[in-house]
Amino acid sequence: MIWKRFKAIAAWLHLWVGLVTGLVVVIISITGCIQVFDEELFEYFHHDLVTVTPTGPERPVAELMQAAQKAVGKKKLITDVRIGEANKSYIFTASKANKRKNTTLSYFSQFKYRDDIYVNPYTGQVLGVIDVRYEFFNVVEQLHRQLLLVKPVGSVLVGVCILLFLLMMVTGFVLWLPKNYKQLKKRISVKWNAKWKRVNYDMHNSFGFWVLPIAMVIVVTGLSWSFKWWEKGIYKALGTNKPVSLTRQAPAIHTADTTGNHLNQMVSTLQQKLQGNYITIGLSLPEKDENVMRAFVYHKQRTDGWRNISYYFFDTRTGQLFDQIAHASKPLGLKWRNSNKDIHTGRIYGLPTQILAFLASLVCASLPITGFLIWWGKRNKKPKAKVRRKVTELAVS
Repeated sequence: MIWKRFKAIAAWLHLWVGLVTGLVVVIISITGCIQVFDEELFEYFHHDLVTVTPTGPERPVAELMQAAQKAVGKKKLITDVRIGEANKSYIFTASKANKRKNTTLSYFSQFKYRDDIYVNPYTGQVLGVIDVRYEFFNVVEQLHRQLLLVKPVGSVLVGVCILLFLLMMVTGFVLWLPKNYKQLKKRISVKWNAKWKRVNYDMHNSFGFWVLPIAMVIVVTGLSWSFKWWEKGIYKALGTNKPVSLTRQAPAIHTADTTGNHLNQMVSTLQQKLQGNYITIGLSLPEKDENVMRAFVYHKQRTDGWRNISYYFFDTRTGQLFDQIAHASKPLGLKWRNSNKDIHTGRIYGLPTQILAFLASLVCASLPITGFLIWWGKRNKKPKAKVRRKVTELAVS
């Protein structure tokens, strides 16, 4: 009796939560499918920007940055640099956010400008400039994360819908649970030669069951971008009491070398230290009143199951490396946080896990649709008694 009542409550929640959140779940899931392969697709469609042919030694970073700065003008300041492998172009980013009072509900109002400048490191040629705000794959990502709304609104809205989707998965599993082995066989397969209503019902039940573990991982990792309390909860569950600070104060010095820009020196120090063991080097250039440049390195050689990222901190007054957070010494919470996006998109272990994430996202997109069709079919189903009465009346007439 208690179990029947519990299942009745689960069925009610599953139905109405699904009807309320269905459209958002479909949008997030479809954009999630694209996100799984966004890097590969971007490189395919922008091959001339991303890929270069090594023709000799790379030019100094400061020289390349001057070319990038000239391409966007003095009013758009370069804020970040990404250095890839030998056959990749350097990417310089010029970005500035609008003040909150100058934004609307639209995502696009958040940035005054946000440009990526692609430069050939061997020739110094500017290969092209992309306005990231309106670039297709970025728009897909922002639709996925915040429905193209400003972050404080869109991110929370998406987070609430995904939390409700998590509830739908739990209630759906409760409703799926079979009574016996015969029923189990039916609920893990699709009777493809049946009528479309039966096929639709089987797809909703069986596909939902098979992707449940992967969908749970996608949901759990995705919620960390919407809710700080969720992110902190995962940190604590992994034994890290709070997020690790990635900011540093420059050490006190008596004299600073102000004779020139130390960017070339800092990059050279980093590249010599890494000895080619990097996929990407990212540099966050300091503002005028800051003396610290933070660099992150996505290592090529994996030392454990996480995404290998280390951090390095340079004093811009001297060009000296004064601190670092090596991947091996990071607490478990930070290893997870650095890997969260790769886990979310399935990129963590390459193509096999990407395919799993893609298929799971595709099924998640189908669940609100197949579920709606089940509900609509039942809602418009004529009662059997009325059907019999009409048949009898026709027979008498």
